Formats: sequence, structure tokens, C-alpha cells
Amino acid sequence: MSFLDAIRRFLKPTPQEKAAKLRKRILNMYGHQDDRRYAIDQLAALGPELAPEPLIERFTVHCDNGTYDADEKNLVKTYLVNLGQASIEPLKRYLLNNDKDFNWPYRTLAELLTHEELVEFIVKLLNTIGPEYVRDPERKEQLMLISKSFKEESICLAILPYLGDQNETIRFVTADTVIEQAHPAGIEALAKRLTEETSQRVLTLIATAFRDKEWKVDEALRSAVSEKLPDGFRINDKGMII
Repeated sequence: MSFLDAIRRFLKPTPQEKAAKLRKRILNMYGHQDDRRYAIDQLAALGPELAPEPLIERFTVHCDNGTYDADEKNLVKTYLVNLGQASIEPLKRYLLNNDKDFNWPYRTLAELLTHEELVEFIVKLLNTIGPEYVRDPERKEQLMLISKSFKEESICLAILPYLGDQNETIRFVTADTVIEQAHPAGIEALAKRLTEETSQRVLTLIATAFRDKEWKVDEALRSAVSEKLPDGFRINDKGMII
């Protein structure tokens, strides 16, 4: 590199160098909001090759002012959607590899995929994560909550292993989602869960659903279910929880 080239580079950074500087500015929660918003605008203007990944990182930091934080994240979401196809794979990678800050990246991706593509990706997420222990269960909990609105069999089946998750809260929200979906395989899995569950609030949630929805417990499980039912519930000779 000649001396003149070095001077030009110093005076005019490469697009990659500009993206790196703008990334630092949008992640600086101690800076002024106007400065961050300007940096978001400038970063988005760098286009599909450089903008998506650093923009996604803005979803992972939180401003003390909740209004500013939501406004900036909504702006980032708009830019990522406008960048179109270039945003899809970085968003998928983020969601597949991070337990925290799920909501904004998911909402953004959901606007870029067809319904069928979104269902396929949710199933992939569920199968990738699994019911094993994680330090932060936020992503699992959010997945269960969004799955409640889907009736596709592939999603209904993919969430069933989470009924046995190590985290009691995840077992609770999973049971609630399975109840909402009311898929036959899910009802069967809930009945089996009644024979294994240790949490009283999960047992009560499932037993209440069987009672209120008049779901029948398979004959092979009735004796075991009867032994685990919470106080105030019993199973009759027709297999109904009352």
C-alpha cells in the first residue's frame, strides 16, 4: 500500500470499517438516542452484505428508557424486513444459537417467511434445542407461547418432549400449550404426564383440563393416574377426571 493509499484509507474507511464503527455506536446504551438512531440509519444504508448481522445485535442490548429501546428496536426490525432475503439466514442463525432475547428477532423473521417456512423453522428450533437443561429458559418459554397459536401437527408433536423438561416452568407452559392445541397425540401425552409429574401446579393444570374438556384417560393409565391426581380430583370408571 502506497503512502497516498494509506492517507486515503485513513480519511475514508472501508465499508467494513464503517460497519464496525456503526455497530459500536448502536450498541452503546450510554450514548444519546439520536446518535444511535443516526447510526442505525447509516448502518442500514450499507446494504444487505454488511447491515443485517450488526443490526440484529441491537436486539441483544437494552436501554434504560423502555420507550427509546422499543422505538430503536422497531426501527431495526423495519430495516431488517426491508433488507429482505439477506436478513433471513442471519436471523435464523441467531435464533438457533442464542437462549436470550428471542422475541424481536423472531418477530422480524416471521415477517420475512411464508407461514409454511415459519412452521418448518419453529419445528427445527424445537428439535434443535430439546428438553435438556439450559441456564436461561427464555427461548424455550417463548417458543411454547408462540406455538399455542399453531395447529400444525409437526409443531404439536415437536413440543411433546418438553413435557418432561428439567425446568418446571417449561413443563407448565408446555402443558398449557399442548392443552390449547388439543392434538390427539398431545392429549395422550398429557395423560401419561399425569403419571410422572412431580409439580403440583402442573398436575393441577393437566387434571383441570381433562375435567373441563371431558377428555378420557386410556384404561391402561387409569390406575397410575388415580394415584397421582391432586387433592380434589378423582377418576371415575369411565376414565373421566372429575
